Amino acid sequence: MNVSDDIEVRVVEAGEGEALMQFLLEHYYREEPLTAGCSPPEPDQADKDFLLSNIQYGTCLVVMQGGIRMVGAVVAGPKDAHESDHLAVELVEHSGTKWGRILGLLARVEQETNVCQRYGVPSAIHVHALGIDHTLRGLGLGVRLMNAVAERARALGHPLVTVDCTSLYSARLMARLGYELINTLRYDDYLDETGQQVFRPPAPHDSVKTYVLRL
Repeated sequence: MNVSDDIEVRVVEAGEGEALMQFLLEHYYREEPLTAGCSPPEPDQADKDFLLSNIQYGTCLVVMQGGIRMVGAVVAGPKDAHESDHLAVELVEHSGTKWGRILGLLARVEQETNVCQRYGVPSAIHVHALGIDHTLRGLGLGVRLMNAVAERARALGHPLVTVDCTSLYSARLMARLGYELINTLRYDDYLDETGQQVFRPPAPHDSVKTYVLRL
């Protein structure tokens, strides 16, 4: 199937948050390993609010088919060398919630990677979520979205694009696109204070892999 002539990739506009979230609930959250890997099965409101807060930066993109149907989306936003401090504050605010547990893992990953310090750059565009319509997977829409994110990051003056891949499939995509793998955190190595594994995603997802693309 060739959908190229009917596809447009564009920046998410202000006022499109509700449509974007409805798409993500159907084509991202249901399979996202951190969401699926701990209870309750649905994402917290704070999780959804965080994703939508990135629209303001002009770094969230959608794939539209025929100008009317959303068939792909990527949520991305800027971060700098103070990201660990920011996550620490958010972690305290959301302690005891599902979003707080997710933030705890993301804070651990950020401490291990700290890409801005590692690469000596002031900022990076970080991809938080990537979803493709189930009926159109395997047609290269993820590649188009990630390439568009890189172009957008470059145009805005950010020297890096980073992704914490919680899914085996997104990790394979980043490797195929030439991203550099800089860190791996296995889910069975991420334990709570009682020594219990916090996230138990379904197979084949077994780790969070952080990838970086230098622009």
